[in-house]
Amino acid sequence: MALHPGLERAEWAVFHGAINEAIPLLDELTGLDGRSLVYERWLRAVALGACGRYGEALGIVEQIPPGTPEYSMARSLRASLLRQLGVHDVALLADREAMSSAATPGAAIEAMTGLSADAVGLQDALTATTMIAQASSLLERVAADPASAPMWWRHRVRLSWVQCEVALLSSDAPRAVEHARRALAAAEAATAPRHVAKSLLFTAVSQIDAGARAEAIPNLRRSLMLSTTMGFLAVAWPTHAVMAALVRETDAKLAQQHFAAAASITATLREGLTGELAARWDARADIRALQRAAQ
Repeated sequence: MALHPGLERAEWAVFHGAINEAIPLLDELTGLDGRSLVYERWLRAVALGACGRYGEALGIVEQIPPGTPEYSMARSLRASLLRQLGVHDVALLADREAMSSAATPGAAIEAMTGLSADAVGLQDALTATTMIAQASSLLERVAADPASAPMWWRHRVRLSWVQCEVALLSSDAPRAVEHARRALAAAEAATAPRHVAKSLLFTAVSQIDAGARAEAIPNLRRSLMLSTTMGFLAVAWPTHAVMAALVRETDAKLAQQHFAAAASITATLREGLTGELAARWDARADIRALQRAAQ
């Protein structure tokens, strides 16, 4: 699909620039119709989600109708946003819709990767392992041509994130570190700072689980530098929380600063949620523990 020139600039900003620069570029676009309008909505939802504006992002996703080529992508994005809110059971329904409507290998890989991530959140190791293996097999086939391999960078990064999660669920921390580092390498090769920041977080969490706590600190610091300066609040708050827990016993003052930063961001994220999503966010044990630690 040939993109409107302004849409191309916005797409670049969403995936390769500061996220708070992408939304103004999208706001400047007028007169879009057809698939360009649908894709603009998808990009906008991606950008809003990266900023932690989950309620707005979910509302935009619902504007992408069934029957369009982007519908499966929209369902996968809805599931991803819901997982970030901790609502894995509802995310599973969206990923099933994504899978049933997938009309391209890329959409199918997204859906299968999402289904594996849902299963991780629901503590279903067998399903998680099965789905991520299927996604990996399909990606290996479609990305086998070196000429087209670079276009699959986002699928590679996301698949490696979930492979990392599956390994952690299976208590295989060394393998989790391998997958996280693979995600980081792919994100860096694509010059995708948001994906780099999140991959650094995955790497650090895996290293902590593997007992390499000192090695995790530089990765957390770099993730925070990227996420806080470029507007990636969805990555910044869990990174602050992990850093706080990591240094709590050695530097109580620094830990308190990170706890306070994480709690402040989560309070901002909460402002855009309503109804069941707001209630379930408030009921999350990790959010409650974070708020207590920040007080």
